[in-house]
Amino acid sequence: MENKPDIIATIEHEGFTVKRKGHALWLSCPFHEDKTPSLKINPDKQTFYCFSCNSGGDSITFIQKLHGLSFKDALQYLNIEGNHPVKINPKERTKRDLLKAFRLWEKEYLRQLTDYYREIHDTLRQYSTMEAIELFAIDLHRLPVVEHRLEILFNGTDEEKYELYQGVNVNGKI
Repeated sequence: MENKPDIIATIEHEGFTVKRKGHALWLSCPFHEDKTPSLKINPDKQTFYCFSCNSGGDSITFIQKLHGLSFKDALQYLNIEGNHPVKINPKERTKRDLLKAFRLWEKEYLRQLTDYYREIHDTLRQYSTMEAIELFAIDLHRLPVVEHRLEILFNGTDEEKYELYQGVNVNGKI
């Protein structure tokens, strides 16, 4: 795609300020909480890469990630004609498909855990005696596990989330 917008112009158009440190251009990464700029911009190659969350790509990828758009929608957002077929190597397509499936699992599992967590706390509020609460002992014993898994999904690294994914898919339980 010859008419791709300039990476710096795209980033600045979205309201971010690029900072120069030495010969490099840096930005606080908008894809995760970033105390110090970790996203490096390479204007010569028209790419970006975050050394904290490993996000990287070009101006189209930046818009996709920033706004949660598909490739086609990002082209439309950037007013780029997408009539040229884009060839993606099969290994890259497999990698993208696996990552997409993993992110879908992550979102769905987070929903399941938060629903379960909310259900446990709603149940506890309804019952005022220990005898009534004891009926839900199994759920109460699961609560620390649920809280730990929620912590991983909210704040964990991708590696920790993947370990959780593997464990959950083996056991098949919340």
